[in-house]
Amino acid sequence: MRILRKNGHTVSIACFEGGGAGEDVHIPLSRKSSCSDFLAYLSSALSGNDVIFMHNVGSMPEVPALTEALWLLPDKLPSARWICWVHDLALTDPEHAWIHAKPEGRLFTKSCGAWEYVAVSELKAGEVEEHLGVACEVVPNGVDPESTLQLSARTARLAEAEGWWEADAVLLQPSRLLPRKNVEAGIHLACAAREQGFDLKILLTGSEDLETVAHAAYIKYLKTLAASLSLQDAVYFLGGMMPVGTKEFSDFNLIADALFFPAQREGFGLQILEAGVQGRPIFCPNCEPLSQLPGAITYPVEISAEELATLLIGEIRGHKTIMARRQILRDYRWPHIYLTHLVPLLQRSPLPYHS
Repeated sequence: MRILRKNGHTVSIACFEGGGAGEDVHIPLSRKSSCSDFLAYLSSALSGNDVIFMHNVGSMPEVPALTEALWLLPDKLPSARWICWVHDLALTDPEHAWIHAKPEGRLFTKSCGAWEYVAVSELKAGEVEEHLGVACEVVPNGVDPESTLQLSARTARLAEAEGWWEADAVLLQPSRLLPRKNVEAGIHLACAAREQGFDLKILLTGSEDLETVAHAAYIKYLKTLAASLSLQDAVYFLGGMMPVGTKEFSDFNLIADALFFPAQREGFGLQILEAGVQGRPIFCPNCEPLSQLPGAITYPVEISAEELATLLIGEIRGHKTIMARRQILRDYRWPHIYLTHLVPLLQRSPLPYHS
């Protein structure tokens, strides 16, 4: 429900005592209350709502009296839409075979003509349509990267606003903005990837605290280069956008699919080992000592940006974990589900009732 509230909807959750938050509707009844008790209370408590989602209560016999009341409530609140949200279906669950023999089972072996039906998967939608004989659309479960990755709210907002979740890949380039770090390689890489139809985001974490005139000149050169290639939405100078402390660096590391470390002169390359511990690929030139560290995906020192982009894109597209991660973030993120499934569901006219 958080995604609905975030998008301006007034939402409350009707639940038994002990569940929900302060603004929700706490049903002052027990699971053993009668249908008439539920009907009397809910006809008042739910009055004024435009849409009422019933999660599993219409398809699972946990509180049959409540389900019976919900069958009767549309007559008392005819202006509301009633949407039966099916996560589980007792009718197809062998553990609930008893519903065919008990009187209350009738509530779960046929559809309610006043309800619309939604299921969380194609499998469950198919079961609803086959066994209840009513149309059922799919609205999948989703993930919230902010909570799953434990990101700060600021970082999560930045990722959402800049389209990092929808990108084909996100690379973290964890180095200071110094000439010997070969930072411009990431800028040329992003440009070459775009020319190959691949949406690559480069996150540069280096601080922009100006140590010397030469340092300032190099940062200006990098930003001018990125701007000249129209990469403002592909290359991010994070150190100039916010303080990048331990928490921020951890956030960006979790957001990234892989690390890019183009420096050709290093004393060791600890970032490669750290990336390996985290199970992330890291791309770096084939030069010592970097090439000697486990986990490095190396490329020739003398390689064009176009060739490097081709190599990197091939590696990413061949990496099943990264590809699955990108699909999940693109298709199963709650803001995406809201726009592609919930908005059309809420805006359209109710489906024809099945009687």
